[in-house]
Amino acid sequence: MRRVTRQPAALLAWTENGSLCGLSNAGGIVAQADFDYEGALAYARKHLASLGVTAEAGNLANAAAMGITQMVWRNGPIEDAHAGARGRRNGLHDGVMFARNTWVYSQALEAVRSSDQYALLRFEKQILDRELVWPGTSGNLTQFGYGALGEIKKHAKKRIDYLMFLEEQFQREEFMLLTSIQGFGASDHFGMPGWEPRVRAAIERIRGDDPEFVTRLKTVYDIDFGEIMKKAPAVVHDDLPEVERALLDAPYELGAQTLDWFAWNPVLDRTP
Repeated sequence: MRRVTRQPAALLAWTENGSLCGLSNAGGIVAQADFDYEGALAYARKHLASLGVTAEAGNLANAAAMGITQMVWRNGPIEDAHAGARGRRNGLHDGVMFARNTWVYSQALEAVRSSDQYALLRFEKQILDRELVWPGTSGNLTQFGYGALGEIKKHAKKRIDYLMFLEEQFQREEFMLLTSIQGFGASDHFGMPGWEPRVRAAIERIRGDDPEFVTRLKTVYDIDFGEIMKKAPAVVHDDLPEVERALLDAPYELGAQTLDWFAWNPVLDRTP
């Protein structure tokens, strides 16, 4: 049966000056009855429209999936583990996180697009599966999340509960608008409008078609792009069209080691 959801404290908030903040069930929360959903919907529509994201354009589901990814998975205990000593012990390096986050986004997008009332619960089950090997890696949640498994589970379930509440209370477009709010800081991440230009620019740089980029790295940051390319994974040298395809469609297919190279060097940066 579908899990019964009680009316939870608001987990997302906005202010009229455009700033956003994540809230938890700790102190200082906004009571659900006091949360201005109409204001949040208006703000979301305006902000997303400025990015070219609308229901009519067909990419609102992508923004919703990004918000869900950030809210349920990315901005939580797993990131705390990744950033600290626990992540280093567990092998949770940048490439693993890159692969995992893009895969989780893909699952979130599938859930958002689904008409199945159990889609969010299925999404929850997928991302909390401790034995499932993370695509692009050889490990699983038990390995990479060791020492924080309980916190990760609690964090995800609490937010899925809230998403199910929103899903029950609002029309589909409104649900997607509200869930997108948590992804407003990731407008150029995989799945969002700003991602494709970043990938296209990176491929040009790797091909050697952006000499200004190379010069800027050297003169401003004293970084030798030639040395960076010497450390590039074999696939970057041998099959750049496949690298471009994967970055655009499913980055985790490149594998964590290749993605780690992209994560630590500036080739994918917007304006290095």
